[in-house]
Parts: sequence; C-alpha cells; structure tokens
Amino acid sequence: MVYFTVYLKNLNNGTGYVDTALADDQLMRDYLQFLDIGMKAHRAYAVVDPGANDTPVGIFAVNLADVAAITVTVPRHELQPDLFSAPTSAEANVPGAAAGASGVEPGQGDK
Repeated sequence: MVYFTVYLKNLNNGTGYVDTALADDQLMRDYLQFLDIGMKAHRAYAVVDPGANDTPVGIFAVNLADVAAITVTVPRHELQPDLFSAPTSAEANVPGAAAGASGVEPGQGDK
C-alpha cells in the first residue's frame, strides 16, 4: 500500500489536491513516464482500505496531464522493498581518478 497526495491543476475543492491509498506505486511510475516522454497511461489504479489489510475497495483514475505534482508515502517500506527501489547504475567517473584499462596497448590506436 502506498499513500499518494495528487496535486491537480484547476481543482477547485479548496485545497487543490486529492489524498488516496493505492495498492502499489504504478501511478508514480506512470507519472514519471509522462514527465519523461509525454506518454499518458490509460489505466485505473486500485484504491485500498488501509485499515482492512489493504483490501481493494475501489478504483482511482486521473488525467496525468492535469497533475501538477505527486507526493508519496510508503508506511511499511520494509515489507515492500521493491517499491521505489533505486535504479542500478554504472559507476560514475570520479574527477581526478585514474582511467581504467581499455585493453588497447599504447601506440595501437594510431594504426
């Protein structure tokens, strides 16, 4: 279960946001995809009841083009380590560090 606060453009309910508890982090993944390449997901998200062992109780749908921001809270992250896991990346080159061996002997690159 993941708690979302979705801030919406032109939402005239006095606050400008909607709070909801969803089954997983798919909404955030879809929103990041929308921000990255502009592709909107067409899906509904399962709303869960946090007091009843995450039992699905409804469906949440939102137009990602109307979303201004999303905040996320994972109340029991130790039970769901796969949610929002950091991406694996290659080692960054540290400025001033020696370059790794390339397998090319000196003078061979000129031929």
